[in-house]
Amino acid sequence: MKKFLALTIAAVMLFSLSVITYADDNLDEIDPNEELELSLEKAIDYALKHSRDMKIQDLEMKKAQLQYDQGRHEAREFEEQIEEYENLPDEIKSQMRGEVIPIIERELLELGVLDRQAKLTRQIAIWNKEIKENEIKYNVEKAYFDLLQSEKELEIARESLELANRQYEQSQKMYELGTISHQQLLSAEFAVFQAQSALDMAVVGYELEKMSFNNTLGLPLSQKIKLTDKIEYKNHEEINLEEAIETAFENSALIKVSKENYELSELTFKAVRAKHVTPNQFKYREQEIAVEQAAKSLDNAKNGVEMQVRTAYYSLITAEKQIKTYERAVENAERAYELAELSYSLGQNTLNDVTKARIDLMDAKKNLSKQVHAYNLALLDFKYAIGLGKNTIGSGF
Repeated sequence: MKKFLALTIAAVMLFSLSVITYADDNLDEIDPNEELELSLEKAIDYALKHSRDMKIQDLEMKKAQLQYDQGRHEAREFEEQIEEYENLPDEIKSQMRGEVIPIIERELLELGVLDRQAKLTRQIAIWNKEIKENEIKYNVEKAYFDLLQSEKELEIARESLELANRQYEQSQKMYELGTISHQQLLSAEFAVFQAQSALDMAVVGYELEKMSFNNTLGLPLSQKIKLTDKIEYKNHEEINLEEAIETAFENSALIKVSKENYELSELTFKAVRAKHVTPNQFKYREQEIAVEQAAKSLDNAKNGVEMQVRTAYYSLITAEKQIKTYERAVENAERAYELAELSYSLGQNTLNDVTKARIDLMDAKKNLSKQVHAYNLALLDFKYAIGLGKNTIGSGF
């Protein structure tokens, strides 16, 4: 009872300290009315510093260490019981009724299963902290790229409105000179209204994306921010897909845990067979099924990791190829717009031709921006797919 109270008090003290730490971390309150400049690195640091999830993982590690220590203590007590029993005279042993030292538990101890299970539980807590950190980093990086993409779409919408206004001003002069009809002037004015509507939608989209970004970082939803990094296409190192898959297999915490669980289930089956030697016994069949389930979990883990790597790789290669295509499309659309604008000023085509060329140019720029965004996300997915992972390992393992 005293030991239980001591552990309870210790846990309460740890919890209290974590609360105090979190409060101290929030002393540097940010004024939502002041614009906050954030690089990608700074955004990640802020999210990690203010994440309750990281503090929860710290507590989980402390909890796992307590469980490990308790398990080691119980194992030592069991070892002492076995030693005491083995040292008893044979005549005393013969007089004992029942299974004094449980056969299965003794085998588990001798095979090292109990110790490895305790170590695995502790190791999962250690990995989960790093995995949670990866998850936070990934979410911030993705949110950062998403907001940059939204900014780019807003920039394109503003450019489209500027071009539409410029075309309207030119149309007014042409109307005053009598070179275009009043209907054509109204069409130019309507094109401005359409461009303004598209800009309004882009502004709403940006505000929603910014709110999502702030939420991901743990900032006030209304916080004014300015991203200092720009969305761009960066070449990546040459990738050997098969080598990348092997690297992922070596690094994945899920595969490591699944493999250890499979080995432990086989050892447990060996311990069970020390007592239940025939397959027609319930315990025998139960553990035999557990071995097959562990083998299936290991296969599923490997397949899942490989699928993540291959999916990210193919998305990356596809986006990379598309970028070159859309860069050429933007160049062609820019020339087409210039020609359409010139032809209109010379009276050789209509305003609709200019409007269509402008919309085609803006669409080409948006498609290029989307492909660069898709490329950056695929590169991000690939980076985490070959690492430890970004999804914490549940208690079912």
